[in-house]
Amino acid sequence: MDDPAPNLPMRPTGVDDGARTPSVPRPPAVDRVGYVVSHLVLVPLAIALVAWLCQHGGADMALARVFVDATGRHFVGADSALLDVVGHHAARGVPFLVGALALAGGAGGLAVPRLRPWTPILLAVGAAMLLGPLVVNVMKSWTTQHCPIDVQPFGGVVDYLADRDGPFWAASPRSAGRCLPSGHAGGGYALLSLYFAGWAAGSAAWRWRGLAIGVAAGLAFSAVRIAQGAHFASATLWSALVDWTVCAALFLPLLCRAKTPQA
Repeated sequence: MDDPAPNLPMRPTGVDDGARTPSVPRPPAVDRVGYVVSHLVLVPLAIALVAWLCQHGGADMALARVFVDATGRHFVGADSALLDVVGHHAARGVPFLVGALALAGGAGGLAVPRLRPWTPILLAVGAAMLLGPLVVNVMKSWTTQHCPIDVQPFGGVVDYLADRDGPFWAASPRSAGRCLPSGHAGGGYALLSLYFAGWAAGSAAWRWRGLAIGVAAGLAFSAVRIAQGAHFASATLWSALVDWTVCAALFLPLLCRAKTPQA
């Protein structure tokens, strides 16, 4: 007689193997206090410290000078049509496009049963993609930092040292430098929402891919705007701080759910 086939354990459906997207979200049980401390306090503080060191330690000017011509007063990327398309129009369009698609998918979950489990995640991504850049653009109307092309070392009229060492917040929108944070970098860093989306879905692979995508997009848009003389590096880091904080706050209810008491 033939030996009976061994009983092989079946892999349950909907379980993430770390590389594929789960069929339904399987959010981990994240401690609320630990999440708030790490993602809403420590990470923003770390980014703020790096931005401050970049501004006051000389990195801002050093990076800006990399993209200045031999005269020292004209940014080589300022007249580039390609950089204008990538760094200006694309950077402004990306958050609205991704946000609109995510919101549409979330709304579709109300009518499509297959999408329904993903509705909270999609709505959170859509909200983050729109709210983060919005906060960035409102904030830049109340900060004093001017753009590189506005300061005296690069042909502008603003005293750079006085601008750098002055107050962070402007007394009024009229006295604002309108250059910190960077709105365009904010469009790229808004994709950090994908990190939190992967986490909320229970996919470690997509969580870290989302982080890589958000950081890469933010750095790319930041580099273009620095090359154009439109922003100092520190201003783009403040965009990352704002977007990260908005994303972390929006995804907190999805990741730190109250435990259901067992009967």
